[in-house]
Amino acid sequence: MILLKLRTRCRLDAKAGISGTRLFYFTKSNLKGGNQYENPMNVFNIAMKKKKNRKGFSLVELIVVLVIMAILAAALVPTLIGYIRQTRQSNAKNEAAACVSAAQTIASSAFADPDGVYHNQGTGGDVKIVNGEVKSGDVTDVIEYLAEVPAASVVSVTFDANNTVSSLNYTAENGESVSYTVSATGKGAYTVGGSGGTTTTTT
Repeated sequence: MILLKLRTRCRLDAKAGISGTRLFYFTKSNLKGGNQYENPMNVFNIAMKKKKNRKGFSLVELIVVLVIMAILAAALVPTLIGYIRQTRQSNAKNEAAACVSAAQTIASSAFADPDGVYHNQGTGGDVKIVNGEVKSGDVTDVIEYLAEVPAASVVSVTFDANNTVSSLNYTAENGESVSYTVSATGKGAYTVGGSGGTTTTTT
């Protein structure tokens, strides 16, 4: 029979404070049979194997993660869509405002010219505007050239008798349409409409 000794320090008398050595004997049969005195190394090895065998996440953990992701997506998606819509409309309005400024530049220059002609140095040629009426030239092409917007984006433009822009319709590349109109009080307003809804801004 093989005897293994495991020495441990223990207190023999708690009151007296006397310490000593206590011997625990392990037999080969006890180690194999799983006696109450188990080999410490075996216990350690078993624990390490169990730890190594545990890989990945459990099904419950995965379900919890998916539920949390679904809740976050449901809360964030509408906000993200609204932000994208506002950005699209804002970009379209800014482009339309640039076109209105370009149209007013053309009309003011024509009004100051004795012949009522805006002398264009770029695409579209000269434009003649008399009492708010375009007599010659393609005013929309000139507006698009000055505003640096895509071709055929300015749908229409009108001027009053004082050569002031009274209305302008613009269609952006992102699909948003913008209408600029001047009220009876002389205030201009941009109305942005399209796939993202309608928004009106007064200038």
